[in-house]
Amino acid sequence: MHMAIDKWDSPEATGPDRSQSADNFSRRDFLRSSAVGLAGTVGAVACRASGGGTAPATTSQAPLGDLRSTPPRELQNLVGDARKRRILLRGGVVLTLDRNVGDFAKADVLIDGKTISAIAPEIAPGDAEVIDCAGTIVMPGFITTHNHQYEAILRSLIPDGILAGAWPLETYGSVVQNIWTAGRIVTPGSPGTVVWDLGRVPYDPEDCYTAQLLSCLSQITEGVTCGTDTSQANHTPAHTDAMIKGMMDSGRRMVFDYSGGIDRSADGFPYEVPGAMNDATKGIGRIAKTYFSSKDQLVTLGFGGGPGPAFPGASYTGWQLGRSFGALINNHNVGNAKLVIDAAADPRNGTNWSDVTFVHATRWQDNPYAQLSADSAGYPNPGRSRAWEIVRDRGAHVSIANLIEMQMRHGMPPLQEALNHGILPSLSPDVDTNMTTDPFSLMRGAYCLQRALANDLAFRESNPGNLPVPQLVTSRQVIEMATIAGATANRLHDKVGTLTPGKEADIVVLDARSINTWPMNNVPGTIVTMMNPRHVRDVLIAGKVVYWKRTLVGWDVDRLLSQAEQARDRVLARINAPAKVGALPAGNNSGSHPYRPNFLGDCCHKGTNTTAPEYVLRP
Repeated sequence: MHMAIDKWDSPEATGPDRSQSADNFSRRDFLRSSAVGLAGTVGAVACRASGGGTAPATTSQAPLGDLRSTPPRELQNLVGDARKRRILLRGGVVLTLDRNVGDFAKADVLIDGKTISAIAPEIAPGDAEVIDCAGTIVMPGFITTHNHQYEAILRSLIPDGILAGAWPLETYGSVVQNIWTAGRIVTPGSPGTVVWDLGRVPYDPEDCYTAQLLSCLSQITEGVTCGTDTSQANHTPAHTDAMIKGMMDSGRRMVFDYSGGIDRSADGFPYEVPGAMNDATKGIGRIAKTYFSSKDQLVTLGFGGGPGPAFPGASYTGWQLGRSFGALINNHNVGNAKLVIDAAADPRNGTNWSDVTFVHATRWQDNPYAQLSADSAGYPNPGRSRAWEIVRDRGAHVSIANLIEMQMRHGMPPLQEALNHGILPSLSPDVDTNMTTDPFSLMRGAYCLQRALANDLAFRESNPGNLPVPQLVTSRQVIEMATIAGATANRLHDKVGTLTPGKEADIVVLDARSINTWPMNNVPGTIVTMMNPRHVRDVLIAGKVVYWKRTLVGWDVDRLLSQAEQARDRVLARINAPAKVGALPAGNNSGSHPYRPNFLGDCCHKGTNTTAPEYVLRP
């Protein structure tokens, strides 16, 4: 740890960006401002991790500054001690999504502390604080299952970028994963040949903290009460701690999917991924012991390890390692059906995969039209897709990032393939570098995509083989993807995902009495086809009001936005500093070196077909 601190604090490693810190603190001061070197928001306030778990106490003022604000007086009893807090949501349309409870055209929801106490057409408030919900939809908070939250300060950096393509043009792999995250570029096909090496990762822990807090709070304003962070910035223990603390400080329900960072141990960076079985001193074992000892907390543990050996030469798999510390398993899988088949053949991975979520699951079939073709692996012959059969039979889950998969060339989002096999997928935003995180866009994208594919088969000219038309998804089913399916994948279905008495009160109040949604004639249809984040009026997490009348409760948003901009500028300054090896290649992000936000210009890989005509405006 001290080696890394000294390294980061050296002029050689940081170059001319040393003065970029907003409050002019050194990295040594920052890392030593808490017991294990993580960022705090405001002295004693920040050391209380609102998400639960054991956050180390902050010993001095942290450089990030005070991001807290005083909640309005009217909210005193809505955000206070959960043991005394009672709230009645009165007179809204209540969409419980619980078939046993039912839905209500008009009803009250009583919250006692953290939990939903009762739902009925009319409930006497007693000593509860009453919130008028007339003209609103009261429903479970949205849940997503895959998002790289450290990238929040890189929002829309490569809006036209694709997943992979010609190097060093602005694909996600070259810009975000190599330049912005790793600080290192190697020659394609020759990992040992380093073209450019900054000598450090561009992110410092405080940058990770800011990005996590920004992402969590912004998604609260969109109605996403629970998300999964596929972290991928766990370069050192300090980076990991900072990200966990950002989540806990936000007050949002989260799964921290502990995933690989960049190993710079030769340069003095203590590397802790993935850890080892029964070792609580590093890696996943360390954070499980430090932060996730309680089962009753908002932030829980996931692991991005794969079904193969946990590390080269290990006698146990990554899944075994994660499970040994009680972690959920989340696996990215783009076009690799063989991994699923091999995982099933390895008895060490077990036969119950209810704790496993496959992210993307694209291109598992041999034919790109297999989702709809009777002559290949998909509809109406779902039994021909071996990988999908395994996922179905072993109870695994699928997270589909439909907007990103369509935009970034992952392959067609396998919505229909999942449905063919009786799997209701969850939805995920994936990367802020390319696309929004808001759940209304995700739902509408999934809804329109599936119906477009199926509807096209209804026309003779586009379906000469007279293939059966798949059942069309409904707006309610898509809402279930964004709530119940996410809760199940995150193994939180006993706590959230529906409005059920006894479950925790993660609730979104949507303002339907709006000029673009009123009069309301169909509740699920209004949510999926007409709403957007501005319709989110109030948000409660575990019975606590965290978003009230379209305003975050207890946060200085302007200051947070300033800190996010400063974090981005620090990262950019480091990227453009003198490198230890080579020179940073010019790319299309800015048109030329140095790398910077490309506010008005063109960017990203255009494709490799040089014979294709250019798009032109017609007179």
